[in-house]
Amino acid sequence: MCGIFGHIGKADSIKKCLAGLKFLEYRGYDSAGIAGIFEDELLCFKEKGKLGALKQILADQSIPFTTTIGHTRWATHGVANARNAHPHFDQNKNLALVHNGILENYQDLRKMLENKGVLFSTDTDTEVIAQLIAYLYKGDLVRAVRSAISLMKGFWALAIIHKKHPDHIIVTRLENPLVVGLSKKTKDAYISSDPYAFQEKKLDLFYLKNHEIGVVSNDSIQIFDHNARSIKPAPELIELPEIEIDKGGFPHFMLKEIFEQPKAIQSSIHNRFVLEEGDADFEFFHPAPGQFTNVLLLGCGTSWHAGCIAALQFEAFAKLPASAEIASEYRYKQTQIDPKTLVIALSQSGETFDTIAAVRKAREGGAKVLAICNIPGSTLMREADFCISLRAGPEISVCSTKTYNCQLAVLALLALKMGRLGPMTHEVGGTFLKEIIHLPKVVEEILDQEETLIHLAQKYAGFSNCFFIGRQYMFPTSLEAALKLKEISYQNAFAYPAGELKHGPIALIDPNCLVIGMCGNAATHNKILSNLMEVKARSGRILALAPSDAPGIADIADDVLWIPPIADSLASIPYSVATQLFAYYVAKERGCDIDQPRNLAKTVTVE
Repeated sequence: MCGIFGHIGKADSIKKCLAGLKFLEYRGYDSAGIAGIFEDELLCFKEKGKLGALKQILADQSIPFTTTIGHTRWATHGVANARNAHPHFDQNKNLALVHNGILENYQDLRKMLENKGVLFSTDTDTEVIAQLIAYLYKGDLVRAVRSAISLMKGFWALAIIHKKHPDHIIVTRLENPLVVGLSKKTKDAYISSDPYAFQEKKLDLFYLKNHEIGVVSNDSIQIFDHNARSIKPAPELIELPEIEIDKGGFPHFMLKEIFEQPKAIQSSIHNRFVLEEGDADFEFFHPAPGQFTNVLLLGCGTSWHAGCIAALQFEAFAKLPASAEIASEYRYKQTQIDPKTLVIALSQSGETFDTIAAVRKAREGGAKVLAICNIPGSTLMREADFCISLRAGPEISVCSTKTYNCQLAVLALLALKMGRLGPMTHEVGGTFLKEIIHLPKVVEEILDQEETLIHLAQKYAGFSNCFFIGRQYMFPTSLEAALKLKEISYQNAFAYPAGELKHGPIALIDPNCLVIGMCGNAATHNKILSNLMEVKARSGRILALAPSDAPGIADIADDVLWIPPIADSLASIPYSVATQLFAYYVAKERGCDIDQPRNLAKTVTVE
């Protein structure tokens, strides 16, 4: 979850490190810190809270660091305070270290070191790593790191500086990402959890593999494998796009990204269909008829919700058995994978730990993996057999909006492709494709109702309990809508299949409970009306989202947001946009931190 950044060069190293950490703040904002070496001493500055607090401390500093490591934290071990913030030191302050991951056997290692007289000053697992490396250090820092990681259990990305090696950063990783960027032109070296955080975009990139140790200087990297052999990997010459962290006049990144969705969806589907053939076409995925006999979709959180919707589409269009699994649960299931199963891994970042682990389990069973991700070069993209990039553009807000609906748009095209390889006719495919192409316009019509959604949010922001109910495609859409509301407004929001409400949850319905009916599934329209009548009979308040041509809704609901009519299989996209805007304005009404909600991070790289 945490973000690591480092720099070696002649330019202002603190300034470059802060700029990198600013991009990485989506990985955690419980605390932030920077350490460097000046006049043979390690100096460190760190503070609780967001990066801005650290910047205030550094505003009065003018230390000419040339080697710096920095960190933005999402707390796992130890409360979120300045004492537990990274970087961490050994007891003699010879070594400083930043860490992304979890050390699972830290208690055993800490006890062992304490028995040898080592004194600890924090509650974190990370300090144990720093103390362990320092204890093992006998003049060769690489050897000490190798000895330390041989004793460690868990997963990590580490960046280490030592005052006796002032011109180097030592890096190593297990499962968690770490990349090194070298500039031949400026003689600057960078390390980061995410290459998009690099300020220079024309860099030689070196993605560390598990158990490798790198010695980084300003113009070179020496890499050793787990057997201490020096290896010389070829750099990946990737020109990274310029990414500006700018709200573009919007009060929050989330609102900006909600309004970017027509353009983002258009980008995601661009050049990926053949209209005259009623078919989809992907640049790096060309399945053959009969190649796959079933589909397994893997994801966490929002990505799992997208997988649930896609599973219904695959079954409806391609007649393929399909299921969506929560990646963190699938990892531990006793299940057999069919080599003819297409495994679709969904992740915004491509670094979600549980999803990557689930993918590895599926590949061990012989399955082929298709990664759908927004970050080229991510771990998931690099490990998959096939890749489809979302092309949604950068998403800064922790709350996922445009990447989710771009996932749905790409998955709809993918369901179309698999359908056309099977029973779907040219005519049916063409009709469905035209609706996909029309999606950006439909989303614009939802965004045009912003004022209505502001009014509804103000009206219902005070409700402490909310139920979202829907059927078929609208049930996973309800799951996502409830997640958005609880993520950023901290309202107690749940989702149920509408038919399940009477099997227990209806006991909670009273005048202080808001039920949001997601009525975008025409095939079950009469059924959802009956479910809403059951709520009305118990004096529950009802807000309905319904097609503008749907009968009977206005007679039941207290309020209705009318949605442009669209095929059931694609309705999740406009209904999701509407509930994103609703959640945003509820959170704003309640005074919540919208872009960086409490306790959350955008990229989940711990189990």
